[in-house]
Amino acid sequence: MKILFNCCTVVALVVFLALPVVVSADEANNYAKDAEYAEGTPPMIPHRFKDTSDGEYCLGCHRTGVKGAPLSPHPIRLSCTGCHGQGEIKDVTPVKKGKKTK
Repeated sequence: MKILFNCCTVVALVVFLALPVVVSADEANNYAKDAEYAEGTPPMIPHRFKDTSDGEYCLGCHRTGVKGAPLSPHPIRLSCTGCHGQGEIKDVTPVKKGKKTK
């Protein structure tokens, strides 16, 4: 009986120690998938944003695609500006015919 208890204890200890390795391997696969999804990784942000904006602010549009915003491939990561930086700001103002732009 004591041998069976010792064997179960050793197996439980091995499983407990191996669990973080399995979890971190899954997370590494997620990063690889994200890198494949985004050409020019990480994509630059083509609009103005506040330096104090958090991920929830960004996901206000990028979670559902409001106003044509690309959907975030990783909506659980909330430190957007940790990877994404300010890119060229696109002019979203429609140009009227007959008017010259500056």
